[in-house]
Amino acid sequence: MTTVQPENKTYSFAEYVQLEQNEGVRYEFWDGEVFAMAGSTKRHNRIVQSLSRILYPFSQQNGCEVFTENVRQKLNQGERYVYPDVIYTCDPADIDNDMAASVASPSLLIEVISQSTERIDTHDKRPHYTKLPSLLYYVLIHQTAYRAEVFERNVNFWKYRLIEGADALIDLPLIDIIIPMTNVYDGIVLPAEWFDS
Repeated sequence: MTTVQPENKTYSFAEYVQLEQNEGVRYEFWDGEVFAMAGSTKRHNRIVQSLSRILYPFSQQNGCEVFTENVRQKLNQGERYVYPDVIYTCDPADIDNDMAASVASPSLLIEVISQSTERIDTHDKRPHYTKLPSLLYYVLIHQTAYRAEVFERNVNFWKYRLIEGADALIDLPLIDIIIPMTNVYDGIVLPAEWFDS
């Protein structure tokens, strides 16, 4: 999702939380700066809902939780909070307090990207996400093609895989999850020219 800068002001974390409550708008928080989250498309929302449905049975089997869009992710450096599209966490500290508004230790983060958000999700957020010690996978899902980019933790480096095609599987072995690509795009008709783009 893209973000828009509101008024030029530095906020404390408490002021930021109050701003969200007062305005009913989600903001990402970056060391005192706040960025309003822009609205998304129906397709974006449909893909996020599909991912949540797919991940839910895995979360129940493994004692984990799935959160979408309205739960903050705490980043490791500075005082920074962002809103990934999907958070999958198995950390008891993230799960036990269901009144908390943020997660600190995810196993999987997913962003559904568009042309306008690709740079932010790929280049701006990824370096911060991959510094989270608990994170095993960062996945980018494209809206206009059967395409997923998977970043997988491998001890001291991150492996990259590009997965394409309606019949492909997004295999995440470190957390025992397999996501059929066709299920991700359930209810979405992609024009033929986008299948292999």
